[in-house]
Amino acid sequence: MSAADEPVSHFPEDFRAAVSARLASDGYTIVGWEQNGVNVRPPEGGDEQYIGLSNLHRRVRAAEPAEWPEMIHSFLDRLARAVAAPDIPNDLTTILDRLRPRLGRPFDRTVAHPWGIPLPGTGLEITLVVDFPQTMAFVTDEMLKRSRKRGEDLLDVALENLRTATPADFFERASPEHDIYIGHTGDSYDATRALLLEELMPDSPAGFWVAIPSREELAVWPVSFPAIKNVHGLHLFATENFREHAYPITDDVFWVWQGMWHPFITLKNGDSVIDPPDLFIEALQELEGPRP
Repeated sequence: MSAADEPVSHFPEDFRAAVSARLASDGYTIVGWEQNGVNVRPPEGGDEQYIGLSNLHRRVRAAEPAEWPEMIHSFLDRLARAVAAPDIPNDLTTILDRLRPRLGRPFDRTVAHPWGIPLPGTGLEITLVVDFPQTMAFVTDEMLKRSRKRGEDLLDVALENLRTATPADFFERASPEHDIYIGHTGDSYDATRALLLEELMPDSPAGFWVAIPSREELAVWPVSFPAIKNVHGLHLFATENFREHAYPITDDVFWVWQGMWHPFITLKNGDSVIDPPDLFIEALQELEGPRP
C-alpha cells in the first residue's frame, strides 16, 4: 500500500483492525476510511454509508480488547435498527407522546437542518427529537412546516414528556462528604434533564452548579459557602468525563439561578478558570449561615 493509499483515520491500528474484522463478519464492505469514521457498503448492497466511529472508540478504549468484537457488533446492530426505524408521519401532532428535548452542542447546519434554539449563557442548543425504542430522529424545520407547528410549542410538549419519564429518585447523592447529586437513567436524556433541575432538586437559594460532560451524565451541586472552596472538583469531573465518554457535550461548569444559565468554570490553556458573573455575589446574599 502506498502512502497515498494509507487511511487518513486518526484511530489506532488495533481499533481499525477490530472494526474491519467485525464489518467483514457482518457482511459490510469497506469502501474507505475517513478521519472520524469509515465508508461502507451494507450487506444488502445499495448506496455507500458513512459510519461515525468516535463514540464507539471512546467506549472500547475503556474495555479489554477481547470485548471489542461484541461491542462493535452491538454498535453495528443498533445502527442497522436505526436505519430501519419507523417513518415519521407528516403530522408530528399524531406522535406528540414521542417528542423529547435534547440538550447538546450546536449542529453544523451545512450538513443537517434540525430545529433548535440556543440555551443562553452556555453555547449549547436545545433541539427536538422523536423517540423510538432503539433510536431517535431529530425534528427538522421541514417537519414542523408540514405539521403547521412552531418548534417552541412542541418543545413545551417534549419537556412535559421528559418530566413524566423522569423517576422520582432520579438524583442520587454522590458521596457523604459532598452534597453533589448525580442523575443517571441511561435513557439518552440524562444531560437534558438539566433543563428541569430546579424542579427536580430541593430549593437552593443561591442556585446550582451544573456539569453535563456527556449525554448520559448530569451532576448538580447546590451552591453553598462550604462548597465554594471545592467546586473545582466538579470541573475535574466534567473534564475527565467529557474526554473519556461517548456523546460528549461540554467540559464547562455552569451556574444556574432563577432559570438562567451562566458560565462559571471553563478550561483555558489547560487550567480551570473560575469566572463567576456579578450576579453570583447577589445570589450568595440569599444564603444564611457561617461563611468559610
